Amino acid sequence: MRYFIFLFFCLTSLLNPTLKAMPNGSEQVHIINGETYNDTKDQVSLSEDSNYLFNSINKHQYFSAEFEQITLQEKKERLIEGEIRANRSGMFKISYYEPLNEIMFSDGKDFFRFDPELEQLYIQPLEELFEETPVGLFTLNLEEIKELFIVSECRKNLNHFSCLLISKNKESFIKWIDIRLKNNVFDSFKYLDTFEQTVLLNFKKVSLSKIPNNEFKLNIPEGTDIVSFRNRNK
Repeated sequence: MRYFIFLFFCLTSLLNPTLKAMPNGSEQVHIINGETYNDTKDQVSLSEDSNYLFNSINKHQYFSAEFEQITLQEKKERLIEGEIRANRSGMFKISYYEPLNEIMFSDGKDFFRFDPELEQLYIQPLEELFEETPVGLFTLNLEEIKELFIVSECRKNLNHFSCLLISKNKESFIKWIDIRLKNNVFDSFKYLDTFEQTVLLNFKKVSLSKIPNNEFKLNIPEGTDIVSFRNRNK
């Protein structure tokens, strides 16, 4: 399952932010890319902002967009582009353009990765994929998302709105994720994992329109080698 994590939302990002927590009584401060997020913000205001965030997330019953994923590892920058389609039934399809040129998709039960160059299709159970990666923000229901994160801080600027979410589970693969919306629609994600890798992912040509189920499927060419991991853990 880690293969998927390293590809989508988890290549080191352009900005490479660090997260610092500094206890001071009941106060906790997170510093990300030079921006300070303070947990002692007025609780009524934070509650209102949290409701706004979760209401906006709940409007994303379907999501389709093109994206660019900018990564930085050991001062080497890498840009990967692709497109994503997802719904709250656990179905998604992520297509990476050249040079990666791979397609990953799910029918809500299993995870599939197709490599056209190697002519191979890998199949494995979803397991905790949605809980371990930000793809869950597109596929989990609202209550499940609330179980995973604490809303630490939110900010507003004209038609832009952003919130910093901290993972409740200290052993979670995701440490925090910064969600940015524009006009109530996902605009970008920025996130840090347990390997101190970060991702900056920008969405464009976003649509929340209903996606037919057949758009989550893939016609596998005849002769493709199929490698299944479905029953290997049983």
